[in-house]
Amino acid sequence: MICPYCKSNNISSIVDTETKTKGFGGGKACCGYLIFGWPGILCGLCNTGETKTKTKTTHVCQDCGKKF
Repeated sequence: MICPYCKSNNISSIVDTETKTKGFGGGKACCGYLIFGWPGILCGLCNTGETKTKTKTTHVCQDCGKKF
């Protein structure tokens, strides 16, 4: 890999991983309450604990310090 700014091949990579976990859904609980009454509040627990992971790789030139 070559730096697009200074044309150096002294490049390092940074991998950034972001993980999000869903919690209780207030909107789903309200809709469930309107449709099913008090037991419908449990609809807010649907998909609770679902985890999504996003990975982003950034390359850094060790000579000029630019990120790309």
